Amino acid sequence: MPSHSRSVALKSLVAMGAVLILVGCGDSSGPTTVDGSLPDGAASMDAMTADTGTPTCGAGQITCGATCADPTTDNAHCGGCNNGCGDGQTCTSGVCACDAGLVSCGASCADLSSSPDHCGDCGTSCAAGESCVSGTCACPSPGVSCADGCFDLSTDVRACGMCGNACLPGAVCLSGACACPDGTTDCGSGCTTGVDTDPLHCGTCGNACPAGGSCTAGVCSCPPGQVVCGDACVDVSSDAMHCGGCGMGCSSGSTCVSGVCNCGPSSVTCGGACVDVSSDPDNCGGCGNQCSPVGSCISGTCACPVGLTVDGRRCRDLRADPSHCGAIDNQCNDDQYCVDRACVCRPGLTDVGGSCVDLQTDATNCGAAGNSCGGGMARCAGGVCVADCGGLDRCGDACVDFDTDPLNCGGCGDNCSRDQICVAGNCRDFGPALGCTMCPCAACTGDTDQCCTHPTRATDLICAERCP
Repeated sequence: MPSHSRSVALKSLVAMGAVLILVGCGDSSGPTTVDGSLPDGAASMDAMTADTGTPTCGAGQITCGATCADPTTDNAHCGGCNNGCGDGQTCTSGVCACDAGLVSCGASCADLSSSPDHCGDCGTSCAAGESCVSGTCACPSPGVSCADGCFDLSTDVRACGMCGNACLPGAVCLSGACACPDGTTDCGSGCTTGVDTDPLHCGTCGNACPAGGSCTAGVCSCPPGQVVCGDACVDVSSDAMHCGGCGMGCSSGSTCVSGVCNCGPSSVTCGGACVDVSSDPDNCGGCGNQCSPVGSCISGTCACPVGLTVDGRRCRDLRADPSHCGAIDNQCNDDQYCVDRACVCRPGLTDVGGSCVDLQTDATNCGAAGNSCGGGMARCAGGVCVADCGGLDRCGDACVDFDTDPLNCGGCGDNCSRDQICVAGNCRDFGPALGCTMCPCAACTGDTDQCCTHPTRATDLICAERCP
């Protein structure tokens, strides 16, 4: 190297060394530049974090968590920690204030000239679709402001031609007028699919096809195999209401098979209805062959409930029927009842030498067989010989109750027949309550429609004109 070049290089090295010495020998308080100032981004010792993690803030700053903040200008801590300013606000002297051109509206700042929520004034909102222009709500062109929003009156079906004028379903708005699209027709409730195919307006408005039918080329038709009956398409080969033709209904219980009414294998037609003659008590074995009202039909033959006996078409209770006691037509005497298939004296009467007497009223058998009253105590009342009947009715030498005594019902010697009971001084017909174990009883009909307890057996029932 030439001697001149080595001299220049040496001078440069000496100058760089001087600079390094000046930097390394600065103030021990921190890094500085050659002029003694802090470099960009370097914090003073006042702002350095201690070993505890809590920052030491400079003058005018406050500690907000792990951050130093100036409460006079910090938007996140304006006037105090975590007191953040809202959109459009700036922290000035510790107070959140709206930026220039904005107005405070509650918790936010708004431009009253353009805000759709605060147009012209706080709280004044524009309608749906409107914009705020120079503090006034307006609809963008070509929209028109209506009570419920902005609408293009030339094309909008919700407001066609004027606000509130909604087109009917299916219609379109053309140049401010409602119209049906090509191929459809307005029949008063909207645009139909077209009178050529609409089953509710087939060929013309209001011409509805029968139920189940269809509209083709403006003409109603039924599916193959069906015909129009009234207002519906029906299959006359299987429809029980129109079997073989419109209006040709089958009887109750029958079905329509191949256009013919069919009652089924075990039924026949009786009086316009299908009945099973093997079990129908009104048509037992054939139409009109009625069994007893309490009888039943078994395999086409009238039968009686258990315990009853068939008498022609009626059922008899041979255990208790005084006209058929123990056997058909075996009648008991008028002073007897039928009890367990045998004629016995009526309740309150006692068999004395083959005659039924009332030991409570009979003066010759007063209280016991053969005990005859005489002298001044010639009358019998309650099984005791007395001189006067008192509150009972006198009948010869007997004291009786005309209201209940079947041998003196209503008067002396007015004897009720064997199939009657004495009720309030009147003889009332009665018969066995066939097939019943408790009242009311369906067998009690006609003149003997009252269900009562049997006069001799509380467990049996009778049908009477009136109960005792």
